[in-house]
Amino acid sequence: MKFKGFLKVLSIGILPLLLVGCFNYRDINKVSFSTSIIFDTDDFGRAVVYVDCVKPYRSTNESSDKGKRIIYKGLGKTALEALRDVNLASSYELNYSQNRAYIFTERAAKEGIKRYIDLINNNQEFQIKPDIFVYYGEVDDLLKVTSSDEEYLGLYLEELVHKNKRNPRAMRANINDYLSNSIEPSSTYIVGSIEIREDALDKKVEIGGGSVIKDGILVNRIDSREAMSYNLLMDKVNKGTLEISNPQDENGFITLEILGNTTNSSLKYDNNEIKLIKDLKIRVAIAEIQGEAIVNKELLDYIKIAKEKEVESYLKSSFEKYKEEGIDVFQIERLLDVNYPKVSIENPISKTELEVNVDIIMEGTGIVKDSL
Repeated sequence: MKFKGFLKVLSIGILPLLLVGCFNYRDINKVSFSTSIIFDTDDFGRAVVYVDCVKPYRSTNESSDKGKRIIYKGLGKTALEALRDVNLASSYELNYSQNRAYIFTERAAKEGIKRYIDLINNNQEFQIKPDIFVYYGEVDDLLKVTSSDEEYLGLYLEELVHKNKRNPRAMRANINDYLSNSIEPSSTYIVGSIEIREDALDKKVEIGGGSVIKDGILVNRIDSREAMSYNLLMDKVNKGTLEISNPQDENGFITLEILGNTTNSSLKYDNNEIKLIKDLKIRVAIAEIQGEAIVNKELLDYIKIAKEKEVESYLKSSFEKYKEEGIDVFQIERLLDVNYPKVSIENPISKTELEVNVDIIMEGTGIVKDSL
């Protein structure tokens, strides 16, 4: 018993020595934390890296935290050399553990993001959780917009993505997902897109649509309307709206709120022909009616039939666009490999026909469920 008591006292004495934090106030005051990294390419093919940092200041004599925004720019033949160039201009140690976003300019993405991805994947300082974006516009404009709002770009984008995670017209991806999907057969993946939008009084950074990356190169851009079609086909829509002309008022529209969606996918192969079957069940409610309308069975049947045909037509149109371009954004090659592992077809989307079956289920108004 005395021995056990001695062990308890010894453990209590040693435990405080093990409880040492990663940073103390003195350490934090010597470090700049990256919130986002922008990768660009100049006219000579050199890597250009912008690091948006927060330089914190903590003091035991003050109850408040202080921070200063610092933006570093580095240039080099490789991304790593560009980061080393950044270090030459920083008197503080750069820490990437708090990074929230990796942003590639349109030019860098078109020339290939592999050399930047390799840096992120191989360097232990970089996180694999942050979101990845392609930015359409001038880097200076992006930095000025966030600077005027006194926002850290990475933190701003993180909040923006979080608030729009159920928006069917927005698309998102993080580095971990990209690295996992880039080794799949089609090597095609979609990441988020950002651009600057002219707001009522000033400019804001906006997310919307996506960017198609194939073999590490930007090959296409998906606008916000196409993004909804893609998300419907890939079973990534839980919220959103659908609009249809008001049949009882030629100047008005009826807005349907999406309450939920389920997309079941199957693939059939026969005689070198592929059929991709998508069965959609979309639950909706009438959210808004412009003009006059009598809500009865006749109107509801019209909305259901007309909107089903419209959605089917638009989904097929979106599919045909990528079929003609030979871009397998619908993961047909992966589905073929799973269902028919012995079948090998080059560019299978070019031999694929899409069959879409849409079932719109009316569940009442947007205020009271089952109110019709």
